[in-house]
Amino acid sequence: MKILHVCGKKDWGGGENQLLLTLEEMALHGSDLVQFLLCTTGSDIFKKIIDNNINIKVITSPKRINLDLRFVYAIFKTVKIHRIDLIHVHDPDAHSLVVLAVDLFRLKTKIVLHKKTIFPIKEKKYSLYKYNHKNIKHIICVSEASKKSIEHKIKSIPISVVYDAIRFKNFEAQPRNNNEFIILNVANHTRHKNLFTLLDIAYECIHVRKLPFKFIQVGDGKLKDSLMEKHKEMRLGDHFEFKGFLKDVTPCYESANAFLFTSVREGLGVSLLEAIQFQLPIVSSNVGGIPEVIDDGKEGLLCNYDDVNSFADNLVKIYTSEVLVKSLTAEASHKIKHQFSTEIMLEKLKTIYFSL
Repeated sequence: MKILHVCGKKDWGGGENQLLLTLEEMALHGSDLVQFLLCTTGSDIFKKIIDNNINIKVITSPKRINLDLRFVYAIFKTVKIHRIDLIHVHDPDAHSLVVLAVDLFRLKTKIVLHKKTIFPIKEKKYSLYKYNHKNIKHIICVSEASKKSIEHKIKSIPISVVYDAIRFKNFEAQPRNNNEFIILNVANHTRHKNLFTLLDIAYECIHVRKLPFKFIQVGDGKLKDSLMEKHKEMRLGDHFEFKGFLKDVTPCYESANAFLFTSVREGLGVSLLEAIQFQLPIVSSNVGGIPEVIDDGKEGLLCNYDDVNSFADNLVKIYTSEVLVKSLTAEASHKIKHQFSTEIMLEKLKTIYFSL
């Protein structure tokens, strides 16, 4: 079977990270599949494919606007030249581009739509049309919460949950720093990541409760300048460090004592899986698919996304109890090994592909 993966994003995020992992795993363990990737010229996913030397045919196309007709034509051309059996759509930009290509060129190619967010389908005719398009034969959601957000708008297309995954490695828990307790957050600077509340939590811990905490934030985005301005106003100084975008976040995970996640909306939260892999105790908001990864009090500690005091209280619990940390990290590691492995993800994807 020939699969064309389509990615319309130029920048890097959790969805692109999962796409890269999927491509790598299928290249290694999917001998019955031939993979192609169509992506934006100069995109981060293209650079990662080259850097990782993944055995996959990559086609690139310019994309200056959301519905760039050059990209649309590239979809048509790739499908025809390579006789593609199935198109796997990986993001909202790609979704619109593929639907337009199918309609313009009257393609009969089957589509699998992968929904990696928890945003609901808009009550607009075109949104409803493209989600219920006749060529879409299966919709994949990253969590039960993501599925629930769209299922009432989908007429007759099967919807399955395939959790994002992580290639599990055993990392030893790092010795705790008694002089400075490092709290890590990894998230792009977008509204739904709720990083202004992250700064409020840091202020509460550092200036109000006088705790010896240091906050590290890894990520970048449109809200960077606003976040830096608030950081300055709060006088957080060296107690809160913005690292920006990092190609390798491993050193940050290895040096941290805890992981803090403040999202307002989240399909699943891959960075949670990464933090668990590094044996970090989790304090997180309880939105979207996060409770499917973290049972409150078992694999981590959950809060309402706007409850600054609750976040601070839970950080204190982790800071003051080594017994709690060992319990949370052990339970979380066990869970991701058995429910969020690449083997499970790949098997579910292949089952969907060959059922169409």
